[in-house]
Parts: sequence; structure tokens; C-alpha cells
Amino acid sequence: MSDDIKKLKAGALARIGQDKPASALADFINESFEDVRAYAEEDDLVVRGGERYIVVKRIGPDKFHVAENVQIPSTSLVDHGGGAERNLEHLLHEISVLAN
Repeated sequence: MSDDIKKLKAGALARIGQDKPASALADFINESFEDVRAYAEEDDLVVRGGERYIVVKRIGPDKFHVAENVQIPSTSLVDHGGGAERNLEHLLHEISVLAN
């Protein structure tokens, strides 16, 4: 794990702990990444980079359902168990890729 991802993970964990929803990461992501915008959609997180979106739902202490490359931001997919399962490190990596 790179030092940048380690720092991001530590900062993200400070915001969400073991039980807060993915939406609690919105402000942290906006502060940490210049080229993306994140916002809460109820308990879910929507991250926009350019014309693409990532939609995130937290399903466990270090588990998230992530729908990538979404063109229209809808939380329906992750709310019904869709999307790929990711841990926090992989989620932050995907957001950093979206930011570039």
C-alpha cells in the first residue's frame, strides 16, 4: 500500500469508524481530492469525476458495494446488493483513479 493510500485510509477511517454509512465520507473526499465531487444520497455516497460516477453503499466494517462508471447517479443498484464488493483501500484507489 502506498503512503498516499495509507494516509487516505487513516483519514477515512477517522470519519467513518466501524459503523457510520458511506455517506459520512463525502466531506473527506471533497477535501482530499481536487478533481472529484462527493455527496451523500441518504446513507449512500455518490462520487463524480468528470462525466462518470461511483455509487457506494457500506455493507460492513471494511466492506462496500461499489457501482463504477455509472453515467446517471442512482443508488438503486447498490441498495439492492449490486455492484462489486470492495474494502476501504480499494474504494479509495478507485476514487483516486476517477480523480485523474
